[in-house]
Amino acid sequence: MFIIWFFMPVVAFAASKADTVIHLDSISKWGNDLNQGWKFHAGDNAAWAEPAFDDSNWQAIFPATPIHFLHEVRKAQIGWFRLRLLISKALRGKTFAIRIYQMGASEIYMNGKLIIQYGKVSSTYAQEQTYNPNGEPLTIQLSDKPEQIIAIRYSYCKQNVYINNGNSAFDMAIVPPAMAWNYYTNYTNYFVHRAFALGIFMILGVLHLAIYVGYRKRKINLYLSLLSFVQSACFMNAFYGNVHNTTFLSNAQIFFYLAAPFAFIFYLTMVYELFNMPKKLLYKLLVALCILIIPFEFLGQLGSTEVVLGSCGIVVYLEITRISIIALRRKLHGAILFFCGHLIGFFCFFAFNYITVFNVNVSFDILVITVDLAFLSPALFLSILLAREFAQNNISLKLKLEEVQRLSEKNLAQELEKQQLLASQNELLEHQVIERTRELNNSLQNLKSTQNQLIQSEKMASLGELTAGIAHEIQNPLNFVNNFSEVSAELTQELKEELRSGHTEDAIAIANDLEQNLGKIKHHGKRADAIVKGMLQHSQSVSGSKEPTNINALANEYMRLSYHGLRAKDKSFNAELVTHFDEKLPKVNVIPQDMGRVMLNLFNNAFYAVNQKQKTAGEEYKPEVSVTTSIEKGQLIIQVKDNGVGILDSIKEKIMQPFFTTKPTGEGTGLGLSLTYDMVVKGHGGSIQVNSIEGNGSEFSIQLPTN
Repeated sequence: MFIIWFFMPVVAFAASKADTVIHLDSISKWGNDLNQGWKFHAGDNAAWAEPAFDDSNWQAIFPATPIHFLHEVRKAQIGWFRLRLLISKALRGKTFAIRIYQMGASEIYMNGKLIIQYGKVSSTYAQEQTYNPNGEPLTIQLSDKPEQIIAIRYSYCKQNVYINNGNSAFDMAIVPPAMAWNYYTNYTNYFVHRAFALGIFMILGVLHLAIYVGYRKRKINLYLSLLSFVQSACFMNAFYGNVHNTTFLSNAQIFFYLAAPFAFIFYLTMVYELFNMPKKLLYKLLVALCILIIPFEFLGQLGSTEVVLGSCGIVVYLEITRISIIALRRKLHGAILFFCGHLIGFFCFFAFNYITVFNVNVSFDILVITVDLAFLSPALFLSILLAREFAQNNISLKLKLEEVQRLSEKNLAQELEKQQLLASQNELLEHQVIERTRELNNSLQNLKSTQNQLIQSEKMASLGELTAGIAHEIQNPLNFVNNFSEVSAELTQELKEELRSGHTEDAIAIANDLEQNLGKIKHHGKRADAIVKGMLQHSQSVSGSKEPTNINALANEYMRLSYHGLRAKDKSFNAELVTHFDEKLPKVNVIPQDMGRVMLNLFNNAFYAVNQKQKTAGEEYKPEVSVTTSIEKGQLIIQVKDNGVGILDSIKEKIMQPFFTTKPTGEGTGLGLSLTYDMVVKGHGGSIQVNSIEGNGSEFSIQLPTN
């Protein structure tokens, strides 16, 4: 942005801003801005590039205005600029260079002919490619005609990122070719110098970070490393010389405006740490100021961002100057060397801000030297100071090491004697460790054997409860089979008698009854078969493979089996079974026998809890166990809820642990919920949650992936 000051316009315009034709009588050696007399129209029409097109009803516009203020351009997203030039005879047919800066994408037409395309013009953000030529000269030859038309097809979609810091929508100047290329070369060299400074900062950052990692008590190296890295981030625009995408450049500016205040913070903190100054109210206020200016950087108008950032930096530099003077008065180590480096940096920083804010016309060499010294001097001088201190510490350390070596030789003989004693003790300890290890291995084998027995006992207990429920369940279909078989036998005799009597209609009616009875026998037979197969699946010792399973049917099956299993033990027990099944629930890939065991464990615990509460509660208490299924956000939800005794808060975190149980000795192994957790979480990749209030019941919620 700094080279814009070198293209200050010396334009010989004979018309005012409102004129429709601009007179170009001469080209100064500095170039002429072509920002007056433009017309704009939203939309897209190839005929608008033609010189004969009538643009008298188009809107007058100043395209060099920051894009933030050109609401009509941002709202249109795509449109055309047109400029009519009256060329003097002295300039007709001559060759010149055009220097262009822009925020969007453009196609430039000269007298109806496309001469160059910058980016890709489109009203669609996904297809548009913004491009800023950064003032790269474009050589053109003026025609022999007195009136010449420049038409620009231009787009800048509203989704583009930009900063309200004065970037023009479209800025054009006509410049003598030699002068244009000279400025562009200087502009490129400017970024080369910035890359050199960036390299120095990166080296300093890595060096001091490595020193801090090796010796963390010395935080000054950390702050200097952070300062170097942040300043290298500010110098990252060294790589922007060949970058033309305006969104990228805007993001880079955002990155710079975020990094610069932190550079001030780290520099200030580094100086406080260097001279061991207490971080009182003034330090905190300056840190807060550096952070608070960040939003003001983005709210500024037309260059005020640089004013805000520069003012904040000058305040910080003044405070560092004050600390340096205090250090000089106290004759602190390194105060003189640091003060010299800081004064150089402060002077150059002030000069740099003065040049940028007041647009002072200086050469590139002066600008580059000012920038480099402003930011490099403090870091380099402080690095020299720390290096000197490091060298002195090394000399002191060398002397101490020599003293340590003498003491080590004296202690070596004592250590040899101790090592011999330790060797004999180690041999004794090794024998003891081998013996203890053998005993621990035996204990471990016994523990594994006991654990396997307990797991098998839990499975057998579960199977016993399941069998009791199945015995009750299978009795109903068997009763139906027996009853319908007896009735069918009687109907068979009646059918024979009717056939002998020749009553075919009655015989057909009896045959229909027989057919219905046989259908019911078949239905209840399959019902009994399904119960037996479920029992066989539950009794399998190895989990099977996943298969599409009707969770509603599985939950309903094991709920009733668990209930009747408890009823078989205690005839006085009754409870209300409530189901809330999602009728649209699809089949889910699970291991049926494992999920059956999971549900059986949860239902057994629920019925046990309500049975325990029924023994102490009054007659108004109604035991109830419910099961709910649903699909939420691609997850299968199974909720088993009871209104039993609940779970104490002190043991909620333990109920999933193996061998933990609240049941009396002999009634539970403590493996039910542990196995349930393993089958849900490890076997199916799901989760299980417990919500319980002591005395008011519990709710277990299982979540399983549906895919």
